Amino acid sequence: MGFNPDLNPYVSKMEEHKDIIKKLPVESNGDFLEFIKLSKYLVLDLGCGAGNFLRDYALRDQNRQFIGFELRFKRLVKGAIKLKKRDLTNVRLVQSRAEDLKLWLQDKKANEIYVNFPDPWPKKRHLKHRMMSKPFMMTVKELLEPEDGFLVFKTDHQSYFQVVKELIDGLEDFIVTEISYDLHNSEYNESNIYTEFESLFKGKGYPVYYLKTKLRNPNV
Repeated sequence: MGFNPDLNPYVSKMEEHKDIIKKLPVESNGDFLEFIKLSKYLVLDLGCGAGNFLRDYALRDQNRQFIGFELRFKRLVKGAIKLKKRDLTNVRLVQSRAEDLKLWLQDKKANEIYVNFPDPWPKKRHLKHRMMSKPFMMTVKELLEPEDGFLVFKTDHQSYFQVVKELIDGLEDFIVTEISYDLHNSEYNESNIYTEFESLFKGKGYPVYYLKTKLRNPNV
């Protein structure tokens, strides 16, 4: 069953921003494939929300190309509006699950992948829905540039963070290169770019947990 635009007005608003927001199938998006092909340095934001992180990062470095993945109509539309207000042409938004990354990248490698504050799915019966998992990290292994590529994970959920750290520590293909249990009071905060959720957490004094990981043996 399709979405009723009368119940969700952002369904029709998505079409107003189809130059930035892309939907499946990727094979029919010729301009998106050209965007991918011409990208010399590619940054992915998985679960990009309303686009604050993408906007601010793309403004900081307009020589890089950015792709944000998000499922919710309202967030995608809000993100597209923010990008257009700043005349940013180096960002595309994709309505798709992060599990479909390989389909969208078409063998293109990513230099940076960000997983910022994903749903922690705290209930035991829902743990299988967490994005950060061994199968996902094996996908990341395939998609990262082997020499300089890296993934950043941020969350406000301490137990989820510990599970992810233990997961990565147990993977022979990855190594954690940076870690903080209080990002905003660490040496890494100087280059940190805030998401919408992150600004809220900081205002309330909540700690943000952060790690950066890359391939351990890029030549293997």
